Amino acid sequence: MRGVFDNDNFGNEGENAEAPLSYYSWIGRFEFRHVGRRESKAPHPHRKIQPETRESLRLILTMKLNLNRNRYVHRYLILLSLLLSVSAAAGQKCSATEEDFASDPSLKTMNFDIGYGPQEMLTYVQPDVSTFYQLPEGERKAKTPRHNGWAAKFVNMSGQRVRLFWDPKNGKRGSIIGNVEPYNAAGTASFPNHCFYMTPAGNEDIKLASWCVSPPQSVYYYDPITIPGDEEQTQKNLDQLSAWDFEQYQKHVDNREFNKKYFEFTGREYLAFYPRNRPSHKIWRGKEHWVVTPETHFVDLPDEKELGPVNEVGSKRVLKDDDPRILQEYRSPDPVLNMTLKVLSCAPRAFEIKNFLSQAEVNHIMYLTTGMKLHRSTTAGSDNQLSKEDLERDDTRNTRTSLNTWVYREKDVIIDTIYRRAADLLRIDEALLRPRSPDEMPHLTSKRSLAEALQLVHYDVGQEYTAHHDFGYSNIAHPMQPARFATLLLYLNEGMDGGETQFPRFVNADTDRGCRMEITTIGAITLPCQLGKAKNG
Repeated sequence: MRGVFDNDNFGNEGENAEAPLSYYSWIGRFEFRHVGRRESKAPHPHRKIQPETRESLRLILTMKLNLNRNRYVHRYLILLSLLLSVSAAAGQKCSATEEDFASDPSLKTMNFDIGYGPQEMLTYVQPDVSTFYQLPEGERKAKTPRHNGWAAKFVNMSGQRVRLFWDPKNGKRGSIIGNVEPYNAAGTASFPNHCFYMTPAGNEDIKLASWCVSPPQSVYYYDPITIPGDEEQTQKNLDQLSAWDFEQYQKHVDNREFNKKYFEFTGREYLAFYPRNRPSHKIWRGKEHWVVTPETHFVDLPDEKELGPVNEVGSKRVLKDDDPRILQEYRSPDPVLNMTLKVLSCAPRAFEIKNFLSQAEVNHIMYLTTGMKLHRSTTAGSDNQLSKEDLERDDTRNTRTSLNTWVYREKDVIIDTIYRRAADLLRIDEALLRPRSPDEMPHLTSKRSLAEALQLVHYDVGQEYTAHHDFGYSNIAHPMQPARFATLLLYLNEGMDGGETQFPRFVNADTDRGCRMEITTIGAITLPCQLGKAKNG
């Protein structure tokens, strides 16, 4: 599977191809983004916010891939979008049936044998671009994107911890990407001809292996056990492995062999780890859809004492469809909220939802941001693995220059409602987005939430998030192989230069410049993070 870059475009023109690009490894997250100046004091939630005092914010419910740039930020006018309405059959919650989700025409049966006998799996195969325009195959030809970013995964097939570096190829020391544990992997969004190397954890002067990115290859292996052309030494190396080490090593040998079969079938490499269960979550197909949710809009804001925090835990938080919503008296009188998903891109599958938030909810989110202390944003797949010394000595780590903080689902009822509404939109049980009781979903080994807290991110003029993929690589020993599944971007305002989300490598037949998502107030965009991986299982 090859990831597709998502670009939240805040700015500086031109690509920064001189520094390494990073990746995320979280299962899922919510994120606010704040662009432009910060106000010293936010208005009270019951008071109307004037355009000239409004901060520029975006709420992002994620499990995603993306890229940020910040150019010019002018006035921050928030305009009320018209709500989309759809008609729904009685009792029907969305336009797609279970069969629709299960019978995606892009899923093909892949037959393969990697030494254990014939096997098969459903695999995502990217359709002909003509079908995106409802034309017969072959009628249109896909444009080659100008942005040539590429996913690069580096596998440590040894029993020692190693360090991964980006190589500037100018005689200077490399830039640390991260630490790679025994029999695990790390990765980054990169470009063709960018080079990397691995060293032992205790000696950065020794290069164990080195590579230069060369599409269509995405996966690179450090394998000190198998010596090509020397079966005798290979056997000696295998004999020195413990039973546990041999088992881990063999997993990567099998995965490497499977990757070859996968590439032959799909034309792209497999970035997940084989074998992996097919995900239970659903992915919307590339056409217009609608969803109804009982989590209707807040149209008035209750007093802060009524709002929360949310103290109930586990199954005590379950609401049936016909149960009154929490603080119903402050919500729209409509029995349900209709949400229409309009197709923006078929590859990646990106949809626009115009009416995800109400203006009252936008005002409340903005009010919550005041008084919060922001810290330098990190990239979870690399920065969080590195020591303070590593980060301080490396002056090339400008992948993500924003500031951020976090807001948890239990903060208050409105934030909880946003999670519930998002779960309905993504066709996911809301219980998966919070800690669960022992009696909830007993088939799952973990009771932890699959989503992270809401992340408030502030971008000043010139700050950016460079090209990256919003997913990572699970530990080889994890039986569920968790990875971020989808992203929901919630935009809280409009009326600025820059700041839009862009997919510079989206598949289409019209332009090579990528797909830019126009920023509109109280709107949302949803997309899967790893369509190939998610669909392949």
